[in-house]
Amino acid sequence: MAATVACKVQATPLKAVIVDDEALARGYLREMLRAHPEIEIAAECANGFEAVKAIAETVPDLVFLDIQMPKLDGFEVLELIDPGPAVVFVTAYDEYAMRAFDAHAVDYLLKPFGAERFERALERALRRAAAPARVRLADETDAAEQRPCLTRRRTRLCRRPPCRNALAA
Repeated sequence: MAATVACKVQATPLKAVIVDDEALARGYLREMLRAHPEIEIAAECANGFEAVKAIAETVPDLVFLDIQMPKLDGFEVLELIDPGPAVVFVTAYDEYAMRAFDAHAVDYLLKPFGAERFERALERALRRAAAPARVRLADETDAAEQRPCLTRRRTRLCRRPPCRNALAA
């Protein structure tokens, strides 16, 4: 008699954040994701500042990130967030592709793109998101140990003090 194997379906959907300064582009991504009930859109952002805040608050599994945006570009957003979410760059500019993959992007969607290309990128992102999670350093006990650091003309919190860029308290 063959054994029956039960598989467990993920009860909680994966969270995604869409970041693009163009409302039509955000709407197109939203439509593409609508076919995937396993993915919940946790936030939509029109600029880099909104993105950094939303990513910190929602801790998404996936981020669809434009590059050229007001206030902070996509690469600056990546510098300011904790590593962890699978990032798919969605942009109209092909010249940033090498830099995107250097920043460990899962994929690079060049606008305009079709459903088939989106599905391939999403499949890669879902594989990355399903991979064993890296140990996160940011929890309540770490917050007391964080120090302000100056990096690339910006101040941010360093997770592993002492940091060579740490500002004096």
